[in-house]
Amino acid sequence: MKFLRKIFGTQPTADKQSDEEDVESEVSDSTPKEVQGVLILTRQPMAESFTLHEQIIALQRSKGYSISLDCISKAAITEKFDDEAYLHETIRKHFAKLGGDDLIERTEVVPCQAKGGNAGCYCIIFNRP
Repeated sequence: MKFLRKIFGTQPTADKQSDEEDVESEVSDSTPKEVQGVLILTRQPMAESFTLHEQIIALQRSKGYSISLDCISKAAITEKFDDEAYLHETIRKHFAKLGGDDLIERTEVVPCQAKGGNAGCYCIIFNRP
C-alpha cells in the first residue's frame, strides 16, 4: 500500500477516510431482519397463546429484529412438532402468503416450555435478506 502511495502521491489520511466512508455506507444500507410470521406449536391447548405470542415478539425485538406490520401469527396443537417433515408442511400451509422456495430456510425453530408442563416450539419466519 505504501508503494502505491509513493507512486501515485496519495496521502494516507485521504485513503483511510474514503475507506471509512465506504464501510459506513455499507452499514447504513444493511437492514435488520424482519419477523413476518410466528407459529406456535404445543402438545396441549393453551389458554394464554396471546401472552406467549407477545413474549416471543418482545424477545425478537430485544434481539434487534423488526416486526412486520402484517406479521402472521398462528397457534396449533400437535404431538408431531419434533417431526421435521410435518413442521415444514405446516409452515408452508399457514405461511404460503410469505411464499417462496426459501420459506423454510428463512425459518428459525426454537423449543419452548409453557406453564403446566406444556411443551412445544415456536417458529419465526423472517423476511428475505
